[in-house]
Amino acid sequence: GQDICMCGEAIQFSDVAKVFTKVTGVPASVKTLTEAEYRLGMQFAPKFIQDEFLAMFQWFQEYGYYGKDKDWTTGKQLTGLNTFEQWLKKNGWKGQ
Repeated sequence: GQDICMCGEAIQFSDVAKVFTKVTGVPASVKTLTEAEYRLGMQFAPKFIQDEFLAMFQWFQEYGYYGKDKDWTTGKQLTGLNTFEQWLKKNGWKGQ
C-alpha cells in the first residue's frame, strides 16, 4: 500500500553536463530553451503536440517526474541503481 519511487538519481541538466565532461573529457553544456526556441525546433509537429510536450516539461520542472516531495530512500535501498556518473563509467559512453 505505498508508492516506491525508483531511479538512479534525480539530477539537473546542468549537473548532467558537468558529470559528462568530468567522466568523458568531452566538453558538454546545457541551454534552456525559451518557448519560442522550443516551438521553432518542434515546428514539424502540430501545435497541439507542441502544447502537450510543453505542458509536460513545465510539469516536470515544477513538480518533478513523480510529483513534489516524494521519498526516494526506499527505492534507492531496494534497487541499488547506478548514478549517471556510475553509468557513464561502466558503459564508457562518450556521446557518439
